[in-house]
Amino acid sequence: MQAVQINQFGSVDVMEMAEVALPKLGDHQVMVQNYAVAIDPYDVKYVAGVFGPNDKWPVIPGSSVAGRVTALGAAVKDFQVGDRVVATRHLNTYAEFVPVDEKVLAKIPAQIDDTAAVAVALGGATGYQMIVERLKVQAGEQVLIQGGAGQVGAMAVQAAVERGAEVTATASPKDFAQVQALGATHVLDYHTVDYQQLPAFDAILDPIGGEVVVKEVISLKPTGHLLALGPVPADLADDKRVEHTYSRISRSTLESVLDHLAQKKWQVQIGQVVPFTLANLQEQHRLARTNQLVGKSILTFQPEKS
Repeated sequence: MQAVQINQFGSVDVMEMAEVALPKLGDHQVMVQNYAVAIDPYDVKYVAGVFGPNDKWPVIPGSSVAGRVTALGAAVKDFQVGDRVVATRHLNTYAEFVPVDEKVLAKIPAQIDDTAAVAVALGGATGYQMIVERLKVQAGEQVLIQGGAGQVGAMAVQAAVERGAEVTATASPKDFAQVQALGATHVLDYHTVDYQQLPAFDAILDPIGGEVVVKEVISLKPTGHLLALGPVPADLADDKRVEHTYSRISRSTLESVLDHLAQKKWQVQIGQVVPFTLANLQEQHRLARTNQLVGKSILTFQPEKS
């Protein structure tokens, strides 16, 4: 099969198209013929070497896959050949065929196309998981969501609003209208926000982390909870309210997000949709590295089939 792989970390040019063997299936895995992948920040950073070092080469990057089941492991019970499915997994999705553990695989509702499904497989599902499963946001709570126009933040805003929270989100001024349309009560310019002037928050979700955590924790209630998907500065290591975390997307998490999309309760912003070629993949990574992507970029392997 055709796959894009890397033999070292570095520029987008380290990605190369190669002919590789079809992967073997584990007993609890299904083989997915890949129809669509998303450009996720994790993949862009991985290729750049942000999460290095690595002791095994070559590596096939990619964290999301949407397509059809073509083969089943011996112990698979919940899927059949021909099912339309979507999942996120660690690496190996920039390929024509992807083995996926059935525990993290979800069926795609008929109302949703492959591009929308794969667009929420990682970022959107993470935003939902942090608000609903981790922070357990409740009606009436004050919630701050950083990066409300990003894939994680946008889904988090919608999930928190649905649960009855009063949501404050940060964004670039050009994205204010978009974030307000998602239901945020207050939208602030992330360049100029004064955290000392904000109300006390019950929950804060920060998809980026870093030094801004030191600033935003000022507005966190003594009983509040702050989740950062990026690094937490060392001087907050003893603050029990602050937690560095990462997503663990399960089937049930994905099913909940997909169900909301199918019912048109929530929305996802799709950016460019282009064929899966090496040149297109390199260009999308290049745009992501320079913060030029608008919406979730999708690369498709072939036209969707009914």
